Amino acid sequence: MSKVYLLLADGFEETEAIATADVLIRAGVEVVTVGIKPFEMAVTGSHKIPVVANRTFASEDAYDANAFGDADAVILPGGKAGTENLGKCGAVAGMVKAYYDAGKHVCAICAAPTVLAACGIIDGLEVTCYPGFETKLADAIYVNEPVKVTGTVITGRSMGTAIDFGLAIARALVGAETVAKVEASLCR
Repeated sequence: MSKVYLLLADGFEETEAIATADVLIRAGVEVVTVGIKPFEMAVTGSHKIPVVANRTFASEDAYDANAFGDADAVILPGGKAGTENLGKCGAVAGMVKAYYDAGKHVCAICAAPTVLAACGIIDGLEVTCYPGFETKLADAIYVNEPVKVTGTVITGRSMGTAIDFGLAIARALVGAETVAKVEASLCR
């Protein structure tokens, strides 16, 4: 079974996190939510909706590969404040870089691709993000698409594309056949 870590920071965009998680669970992917503040299980979204994470980092300063290196993907939901909080967390940067270097999937939606840019992993890659944040993508190549898959990097534009973002991640992890069944059940 495929497994992902969905990182939650105060101010995350709730729909981007929950819709993505829901789609992945429907596809049979194990989704583990991770609060980035050590030992603080409750994380508050951008619209003040509280969510209880499954796990938390033990330290915001350093990534612990022994504790969090066992998944197939790491996912960063957006939200302006959530993205800023993700970007300030050394453990997030370490995890993103480690997953990318290991050839695992690194996924970010809305403003969160700017965290990938700050980590230096999307230079020269085509990515999408929330309109207005493309100037913060360093040397990445911005494309105005709902979802962009470039190798192991999967980016989504906004809350309105969260289901498609989740489906793209699921397709990468469990294949097109499983995703077709999930899509059919969504009645879109």
